[in-house]
Amino acid sequence: MAPLLNLYSFFYFGLCLVSGIAFVYFMSRKEDLTPTFRGLLVPLFCLFFWSVAWSICNSFVAPWTAYVFVFLKNPFILVLGIATSNLAFGFQENSFPGWKKWSLRIHIILSVFAILSNGIGFFFRDILFDPKMEFYVPDQHSSSLLVQLSIISIAGTLCLILGNTTTVLIAKYLKLQGLQKRYIGGFILAILGILSLAFADILVDLNYFSKPTFLFLLTNLTIIIMTILVLVSLNQETIPSTVGFKIMTFNLTVLYLILSIVANFLFNRFRIDFQNEMSREKHSIKTQLELGSTYPFVYLSELVIDIQNQNFRINKANYTKEDIKIIQKIPTSFESFKLQSFSSNPGGIYWTSDFYAKNHHFFIAIPYIEYRNTVHKTVVWLIVTLLFSLFTIFMLYPVLHKTSIVYPLTRLLAGIRKMHSGDLFVTVKVSSKDEIGELSNSFNEMISIVRDARLQLEQKIKERTESLNQTILELKETQEQLLQAERMSTLGKIAASVAHEINNPLAAIKGSIQFIKDGQANVVGSEKTETVLLAEQFLEEFKTQKRSEVTSRFKRKKELIAYFKSKSVPDPISLADTCFDFKIETIPEPYQKLFDTEEGRNTFQSKLNDFVIGFHLGIIETAVERASKIVFALKHHSYAGPKESQKLLSLREGIESVLSMYSTSWKQNIEIDWKVSGDPVILGHADELVQVWTNLIYNAIQACPKEGGKIQIFLHEETMDALVTIEDNGKGIPEEILPRIFEPFFTTKELGMGTGLGLSIVQKIIQNHGGNIHVESRPGKTLFTIRIPLAKS
Repeated sequence: MAPLLNLYSFFYFGLCLVSGIAFVYFMSRKEDLTPTFRGLLVPLFCLFFWSVAWSICNSFVAPWTAYVFVFLKNPFILVLGIATSNLAFGFQENSFPGWKKWSLRIHIILSVFAILSNGIGFFFRDILFDPKMEFYVPDQHSSSLLVQLSIISIAGTLCLILGNTTTVLIAKYLKLQGLQKRYIGGFILAILGILSLAFADILVDLNYFSKPTFLFLLTNLTIIIMTILVLVSLNQETIPSTVGFKIMTFNLTVLYLILSIVANFLFNRFRIDFQNEMSREKHSIKTQLELGSTYPFVYLSELVIDIQNQNFRINKANYTKEDIKIIQKIPTSFESFKLQSFSSNPGGIYWTSDFYAKNHHFFIAIPYIEYRNTVHKTVVWLIVTLLFSLFTIFMLYPVLHKTSIVYPLTRLLAGIRKMHSGDLFVTVKVSSKDEIGELSNSFNEMISIVRDARLQLEQKIKERTESLNQTILELKETQEQLLQAERMSTLGKIAASVAHEINNPLAAIKGSIQFIKDGQANVVGSEKTETVLLAEQFLEEFKTQKRSEVTSRFKRKKELIAYFKSKSVPDPISLADTCFDFKIETIPEPYQKLFDTEEGRNTFQSKLNDFVIGFHLGIIETAVERASKIVFALKHHSYAGPKESQKLLSLREGIESVLSMYSTSWKQNIEIDWKVSGDPVILGHADELVQVWTNLIYNAIQACPKEGGKIQIFLHEETMDALVTIEDNGKGIPEEILPRIFEPFFTTKELGMGTGLGLSIVQKIIQNHGGNIHVESRPGKTLFTIRIPLAKS
């Protein structure tokens, strides 16, 4: 018998294709797979033959398909469930060996029992044409409880197996972390999808669920679940895969899903058109009969029967009057046509309907085979389209993927390996201006920087070696000095050397920042279009914008993403995240025209990127300035600053700037009482004095208790001096170490918490300014008193 394909033949043919390709690929890499993941081959093998069984059932209108349905499809789906459960225990890591052992035994016993009971029950059921599935299956209903249990045994056993599998995966999900947890989550979703289908199968067998709906969900969800399992497996570190295979798998799946959607639309439209054509046929026959025609002219119908008089008006099938009595027992259907099978022969399957004409009840029957022949042609066309599209993808693969993605990535990987082996003169050829091209450019720039840094480092090591040799000679000449003086001299030189070395990269960073800023300034200085001005005005307006409430922020973000999607913005989620980071939560109406054109969208994203870059450059610049101050403190401990650069300074402004600059980074729950009398002006170095106030105030904050801490800062202008006092209510400084607090490298803090240079630097700076510092301490009060000569003195 020649095949007669229907809609589901196409679906399962596509599933055979996807599972078959995945099986062949993994089989070719079998030697590279871990023993655990070799178990993936069994589910793929079972899925392939399960799909083949479904394809056969949907492609032939013959009673023998019922045997395929029971004795091929059902066993393979149970073996698939057992193999998937076994794979779940070894997914990511081998877990629960005892549980795995007993589960496998129980699953095999239940599956064998289900297959035997289902097979035995098959011989107690009639083979009927199912009008919902449109192929021959064993009768799904029985008055015998045992037979009914045998019908649902396959789906019930599969539910138990998958339920156990889901429990295993959830236990592993709660146990693992990071990427492993995410991969387990994808596996759980796939298993839950299969479990829901198995449960729906039970409902179908019990007549609680529509068979067409189940078949639609079965076909579409199966391909999606299959793709999730394959792609999740390919992303494991233990499974070798290539970018090209992942791309091909993704393309094949997308192509199949698109054709499935088209097929659904075509077949729904076709069935509606065929129903309408049959309705027109019925109306034409009814009209002819009402006009007095005894034998109406027909186009599709093979039977037109006057049920009331029990005679044939049209009898192309050569039925007898005994057959009319059988037809009379069929439930009537006046509104629409329904499928009925009058014999085991496929030619006895008809679309039937009833109508009244001249007060007589008539029955009309249209052959189903004609409808199936038309569907067959469309399905063949879809399968040919799928194969041709797949062939086209394979032919275009070297151009679309290998040349643009695989080869550039291979070159980049080879360059990284050469660099890892010590070759710093390697370069990667850049063949495109996309993300991979940018990555290759960044690699070339990075290797250039590393190479230059290595040469500079070798040169500096040579210079430092010579300097160290000279220092050793000088140290030998000073061996007669006191041990403490010798130690201090050495540490001072090391501090100066470290500060000098740190200054070099800091200067490089400063120069790079300035270079980028100059580049941005040059772009800004060019002639601006109306679109550029509108984008800059938009960003300027939101600089002072306040954030909305947290409860409405998520809603606004969803609205913003939806707006960007409506404007065809690439990667709308990422753009919305960036906008929210800089308080842009809505697009006001005056600026919405920016997103009406591609030029406007590109201009806005470009200006937003410039704004983000400027923001981060400011953060880097601030960090470099703070690092420079630390270097300055180290250098200052080694030598005095230039006296000729002293300027008139306001002590009040200096202390207030420190309080303002560091207020957010200091401890909470500490009260700072800042009082001032006058505005004393001195002659000195602003940066050095900022270091003084920072060190003293920071030490006071660290000394304060966590609760009830209080710091009093007082500035007063006397006749000849400026007086500054800083007092805290901490536990105080022990009397025995009070004389040593100004010694370099002396500290009472924990290891790594302080260098011991802070107060030593403070004392040296105050002395360089012609002043003095005094400390008094007892439990609950520590007072630092600083006097610095006024500029007028």
